[in-house]
Amino acid sequence: MLIQIDIRDFATIDELQLSLSPGSTMITGETGAGKSIFIEAIELALGGRNAGSVIRPGKEKAEISLTFDITHFPKVTAYLKESDLYQDEPLCIIRRIIAQDGRSRCYVNGSPATLQCAKELGDLLFHLHGQHEQQVLLKADCQRDMLDRFGDHLALAHQVKKLAEQYRSLAQQIQAIREKETERTDRIEYLNYQLEELRTINLQAMEWEALEAEHLKLTHVDELLQLTQQVQQLLCVEQGFPLADLQDARKTLESIHHLEPKAISWVENLNSAIIQLADLESELTNYLENTELDPERLKQIEDRVSQVYSVSRKHKINPSGLHAFQVQLEAEFEKLNQNDILLSSLLDEQEKTRLEHKKLADELFTQRSKSAKKLEKIVTQTIRSLSLPHSEFTISLEKEEIVFLIKTNPDQSFQPLSKVISGGELSRLSLSMHLALAHRTHIPTLVFDEVDTGLSGATAEKIGKLLRKLGDSYQVFCVTHQPQVAACGHQQILVEKEYIAQSTYTRLRVLTETERTTEIARMLGGETITDKTLAHALEVLEVAQVLAGSV
Repeated sequence: MLIQIDIRDFATIDELQLSLSPGSTMITGETGAGKSIFIEAIELALGGRNAGSVIRPGKEKAEISLTFDITHFPKVTAYLKESDLYQDEPLCIIRRIIAQDGRSRCYVNGSPATLQCAKELGDLLFHLHGQHEQQVLLKADCQRDMLDRFGDHLALAHQVKKLAEQYRSLAQQIQAIREKETERTDRIEYLNYQLEELRTINLQAMEWEALEAEHLKLTHVDELLQLTQQVQQLLCVEQGFPLADLQDARKTLESIHHLEPKAISWVENLNSAIIQLADLESELTNYLENTELDPERLKQIEDRVSQVYSVSRKHKINPSGLHAFQVQLEAEFEKLNQNDILLSSLLDEQEKTRLEHKKLADELFTQRSKSAKKLEKIVTQTIRSLSLPHSEFTISLEKEEIVFLIKTNPDQSFQPLSKVISGGELSRLSLSMHLALAHRTHIPTLVFDEVDTGLSGATAEKIGKLLRKLGDSYQVFCVTHQPQVAACGHQQILVEKEYIAQSTYTRLRVLTETERTTEIARMLGGETITDKTLAHALEVLEVAQVLAGSV
């Protein structure tokens, strides 16, 4: 809960240090005193939009600091730990500084933080229940969310929504495939036509390079054999050529090795050369014996080369890239044919999703129906207690639509809220809904901004009692003009405006019991406070405290 608020140079506040208590706190003051500043400062500290005008005239910056006790709020503790912002003690201190140029800095527990971080913490720590929220109550999405929060259906509703989105996504994918079916069929036929010829020639990887090499060899086989034979003859021992000479040289070196030790290594080198040359001569002889003119093979190669050239020209592809081109077309052909499998798979998945969605949607509808009956009863009882004795609240529930309906007189028919409800009635209904949802709210601090506007004293007293009851479970702040509401609070804060040396100052302070009686008297009787007014105020306070205890 909020235990301390510190403000410096914000609007008409020069400096404020205010300690706050649990329970329900009523915020009062004369019209124009600046009661809304308290709420505006909290909203701004928790990531609200700012403008340079929020800074006190003549000052360079405004500063707001909020200190929350998070002892019993594990979600806030977990968030701080995940963000590496947790301190040793269970506190969450959010500080925001706004400069004249509109720039701002935000800190959480002394560490720099983003505005988004402050907003997310604010969603866990603080909830404003004002006139804007009353208008939100008229929206269908808000009504559905309220029913789901009341019945603890949010997780199931999220599952149903997720399945519905998944079903729509699958439907879009299926539609996209079907819309392109004609285009896909035409492309498959064209690819099939192209691949038919490519598959017929069946060119293998690196085959073209091998064909070129073999064709070159076969067209020059005469020259190749002639030159190879010349080399073979030069190496032939029988001809008395190099090999014979090298053998003679080896014998000579062997005869002198006893005179020159180096001759041993010379002999070894010669031996190595003789062996290598002998191997080469043998290989050349074998090559000549097994190589001959082969016109038939040459013709086969030339036919294959011509076939490949013909297909490559048709596709405007270099023969060396023809195999890769075929691989590319085969991959596209395979992918397009896989669409049939993909479509079948998507249809199966869509049907599974539909069945799962129907199952969970039916379960959600059943749970919502039960919760709706309970919520109808609770809200009807509450609004009847708020001087609308003949009102009745009901919920129209269908599979995909939830509508809140009300009638304020017994001879009326049920109508949507926006068609029949007045501002005062909406305030009471909004408060009734919030009280009904209180057991599902995990936010420690609730702020009600003039939810009692336009209500009579008797009705205001009942609202005050309900707010005090809410204060038993939450920290509640309520900005009010109604003395009957203010009297029901556990404590009361007075907002005052002072003018000193042509400067305006707004002060906030927690009232003592005596001061509280005086303030209630002012709210009852205006500027002139008599003993009779004070006695009336004391009576209002005493009665409110007694009645609040009986709620």
